[in-house]
Amino acid sequence: MTDSDLTHAILREIRDEIRAANTNLSAKIDATNDRLDRTNTSLSAKIDATNARLDVTNERLTLVEHTVSDAASQIVLLARYVKNKHETAIEDLRERVTRLEAKASG
Repeated sequence: MTDSDLTHAILREIRDEIRAANTNLSAKIDATNDRLDRTNTSLSAKIDATNARLDVTNERLTLVEHTVSDAASQIVLLARYVKNKHETAIEDLRERVTRLEAKASG
């Protein structure tokens, strides 16, 4: 075997090893891409589920907000009613006391 034949044989072996490495690398890249696709699909499903739960939570919070607002309005109205009732009752008592005092002194 001449030097030229030996060089050709070595170059062929290098070429064959590079092809084998490329094939292995390509298979590993394909497997990695498949895993990434499955991960993306899984994450998308989890994100969709989370968004659905957030939508339900937001609806509930809106309901709570309206309920608290309505309750606050009713409390204000009740406080005004009670205040007016007490003021009227106090004024009535003042008039009665004034009349009683007038009768007692007269």
